[in-house]
Amino acid sequence: MLDLKHTLQSLQNIRANPAVSIFVPTHRTFPDNQQDHIALKNQLKQLEEQLLKTYDKVFVAQFLKRIHEKTDELNPNYYLDTLAIFATPDQVEVICLPFKTETRIMIDTQFVLRDFIRELSYALDYYIVVVTREMGRLIQASNNRVIHEFSELDQELTPLLPHGAFPVKNETLYSLTATERSAAAQEDRYLKEFLNRVDKNVQVIHAKKPLPIVLVGDRRNISFYESICDQPNQIIFCVENVTQLEDSEPRHIVESIQNALSDYQIKIHQNNAHQLDQIYGSDRVITDLQNIYQAALQGNVDTLYVQQGYRVNGFVDIEQQRIEFSAAPEEDTSPVDVINHVIDAAQTHGGHIVFLPEAYLSGKTPVTLLSRYAI
Repeated sequence: MLDLKHTLQSLQNIRANPAVSIFVPTHRTFPDNQQDHIALKNQLKQLEEQLLKTYDKVFVAQFLKRIHEKTDELNPNYYLDTLAIFATPDQVEVICLPFKTETRIMIDTQFVLRDFIRELSYALDYYIVVVTREMGRLIQASNNRVIHEFSELDQELTPLLPHGAFPVKNETLYSLTATERSAAAQEDRYLKEFLNRVDKNVQVIHAKKPLPIVLVGDRRNISFYESICDQPNQIIFCVENVTQLEDSEPRHIVESIQNALSDYQIKIHQNNAHQLDQIYGSDRVITDLQNIYQAALQGNVDTLYVQQGYRVNGFVDIEQQRIEFSAAPEEDTSPVDVINHVIDAAQTHGGHIVFLPEAYLSGKTPVTLLSRYAI
């Protein structure tokens, strides 16, 4: 179970010569995804041509060999929306990103990652638990995109699940006698026992990667699941009007809950905006970007509120704890998005980051820091 944001953040610390970032937009469905191997092959050919301008043939051949070892056997059905390759002379990391990017190759001394980490920070990641009388499914999603549906293909995970691989099937449903099926109370008991088995599996996966849960099913099954689940507080909302729960593609389930998900996200934004209104103007609030950066580096950060998509080009002098907007503190330094550096500093020192759409800021500054103590 890949923690994508954590993986990207760990790659952010790598420095190498060269550090190559490759991005190939991909497709989720047949027959379009059959072209993805060709697109990847073309990108690797372009990479070879670019590397040969700087490095000798033996080095380039070894570099490409390591990438091919990781990519030649990839299954196009698991590419998601972008295939990202991060390669140095010593290691190759292949990651499927759940959003579209432009086709590009970047050769530098560090990987191109900050924009993707920011993109992931905006997203709401969650599990969908689908329950019917006959089956329990588990899907991991991010906003409106499927990340993964758990199944018997998760071979490393399956031995840890107390009731076998997903989907969990109700094996007792058809073993009941006619008399047992006719007794409503008896059938309810068997159904609750089955849903409890589903929940026990869910809890194992949730413990490995905690995410909020969206519960999908008919009203009766939802009610029963909520009554027997170990951690009902994990459920952020329920959806009852989804069709084809047992045999549909996971993207049908994800698409069917988007209205409810949008309502939930609006409530989250409203709550965060209300919290910002409550603290704005207090002696613990900092709105000057220079002072915010210094406070973050010094560990004086409780919550950092950032407008979604907000960027400021400038230059960062870490030693002096300063942001420069007019001239680079060192020669041959290209401008960077300094907001990413502010976010990194706040996160490094344990700060909570809240991203808000501009419409919820009501004229406030795009970046606001609630400090732990007044300066």
